[in-house]
Amino acid sequence: MKKIILAMAVLAALQFVSCVKLDREPTDGYSTDKYFTNRQAAESNLASVYQLTKMSGFFEDGNTILLDDITDNAYCPFTNQLPYFIAQGTATPSLTGKYADVYRTYFSYEGIKNANYFLENIDKVPSMTDEEKTEMKAEVRFLRAFNYARKMMFFGGVPIVTKVLAYGEENEYPRNTEKEVTDFVLSELDTVAAELPVTREDADYGRATRGAALALKARVALFAGDYSTAEKAAKAVIDLGVYGLYNNYEGLFWEKNQTDPARNKEVILEVTYKAPTWASWIDALYTVAEGGWNSVNPTQSLVDAYETKNGKSITDDPAYNADKPYENRDPRFYASIIYPGEKWNGRIFNSLEPVGPDEYYNSSKGNRSRTGYCLRKYCAPLNDLPNGDPADGQGLSFIVFRYPEVLLTYAEALIEQNKDLSTAAAMLNQVRARVNMPPVTETSQAGLRKRLRNERRVEFAFEGLRWYDMKRWKIGAEVMNGPVYGVRPGKVNMTTGEVTFTSKNHITVGSERVFNADRDYYFPIPQEDLDASEALKGHQNPNW
Repeated sequence: MKKIILAMAVLAALQFVSCVKLDREPTDGYSTDKYFTNRQAAESNLASVYQLTKMSGFFEDGNTILLDDITDNAYCPFTNQLPYFIAQGTATPSLTGKYADVYRTYFSYEGIKNANYFLENIDKVPSMTDEEKTEMKAEVRFLRAFNYARKMMFFGGVPIVTKVLAYGEENEYPRNTEKEVTDFVLSELDTVAAELPVTREDADYGRATRGAALALKARVALFAGDYSTAEKAAKAVIDLGVYGLYNNYEGLFWEKNQTDPARNKEVILEVTYKAPTWASWIDALYTVAEGGWNSVNPTQSLVDAYETKNGKSITDDPAYNADKPYENRDPRFYASIIYPGEKWNGRIFNSLEPVGPDEYYNSSKGNRSRTGYCLRKYCAPLNDLPNGDPADGQGLSFIVFRYPEVLLTYAEALIEQNKDLSTAAAMLNQVRARVNMPPVTETSQAGLRKRLRNERRVEFAFEGLRWYDMKRWKIGAEVMNGPVYGVRPGKVNMTTGEVTFTSKNHITVGSERVFNADRDYYFPIPQEDLDASEALKGHQNPNW
């Protein structure tokens, strides 16, 4: 979002969201008559709506990346954190975690309250044109729709609130149905897409555009199984003609490339940061030697999902050598995961033995990865970090929507309708060509569906989309139940990086995961919200 807006976001949030609950009128902020008097006030309030929508992936501001810890992509190494309990099947509606408290973060109505407050008061500003107000309203309605869409995808039906509530009025709002929330979101996006600009000037980069509204519409429609609507929305983004694919997959997630116009052509919407005023905190994602916490441990399941460079799965490619598993793989593997024997930040990464920094998977110390794999996506080599120490605040943006999601949504919508499958294959191949992967050759609906699903997994690993995919494909019980596997035990030559395995079996990590298909596709409504509202009491999600 606009840099000036970000700098004012915290101030706006303090002034207008001073109470814990969204549905409480502020008691220590400015009155609307005194505050909505000029453009600066409008921009401050707009900033607070962006900030409180929490679209970001970094600590204390959304934690979207950590959502992969509750999927088959990654493992949460901290047994006192909510993602660990969710993946173990032992979470409760009351259980919280220090860092990814997704129950409260994503059920909170603070962002919606600020959106409604903005919409009810923006017309009081005398120094803005009607066109400027209309565009800002469209931005805020987009953000409110995003907020409701995410709530729907996590919790199902939630109360739809479109006005600022008087004290106590929140008790009169029961849950709407999941379909009602979905229909509301799609209707809002239909309206605002026409009112948002196609592109933004550099000074306003990061603010919502028509493409962002259409991309959200496509994501929500696909999630709801409305493939015709998803197809049309994705095609509308493509037809805007302003997006493309960056030629550096790994570089998409490096701060130093964020001023590259070619890179930004792929980005439909991202949350921008400017350290130190508004910083992204990424040290939790780095390896131990860089002072990181390894909060996201890639699983063997994800490693195995990356095809060989020949475009085949590891089980289908006769050239794949199980004793040299990290050779000749999809380039996105090397851009996303740090593996034993890799040269990383001037050293040979060795998680197989207790040598060097505390990165041995079986160590009893430190924040080592329990699976023996570490996150590379988002983690630029130190020489490429503008702020060289990951523990310092960074300016790394978080991408909310990027063009490949639109292409793969369009492909999936066509596949599920069993129509124009050659176009669907072309969409997959466009994404694969960017990383020099061979084109898919399947022509059947079933064959393309299988390739599409794996393509989404490896293309969007650690971007917070896997859980939604698991839910809408109803594969949670299939991919989550059972042990988590990591590396094979072995040794690493600390001069050459060559790995010699000492066992054919992969290590298992922690307790076996449990996924209850009759419960776990929906998160529980936070118990504190049920207790606080008479209208919500007795309306917990099934089996929680």
